[in-house]
Amino acid sequence: MPLKLTLKPNEKVLIGTSVIANGPAKTEFVVLNRVPVVREKDIITEEKADTIAKKLYVTILNMYINPAREKDYHGIYFVLMRQMILVPMDARGVDLMVEMSQHILGADHYRALKLCRQLIKFEAEALANVKR
Repeated sequence: MPLKLTLKPNEKVLIGTSVIANGPAKTEFVVLNRVPVVREKDIITEEKADTIAKKLYVTILNMYINPAREKDYHGIYFVLMRQMILVPMDARGVDLMVEMSQHILGADHYRALKLCRQLIKFEAEALANVKR
């Protein structure tokens, strides 16, 4: 299914393994084949991954943008999930982790990334409550 993208001026987007940088004007285009697409605002770099959930996000992102090497990231994913389980949280956090893992197993990394964004917020709230 084609994906229509509208890029803001100077916005970057990752399409497959290529980074596309927009110029000074708004641009619209259509991606006709099935390929990973990630907007600049949705990318977390390894250097900025300062929590377990953010490290999980980076790991899933690597699986998504490089499906040929997906299995190389499974070990890291499961180590991080074991660490995430130790974060004090209620059933909502556990449900997010289970659903995220189901999408990983189903090779739906895009949905897993969306869930991991929620997990990042949940982790921040859980850790803030612990510090009080």
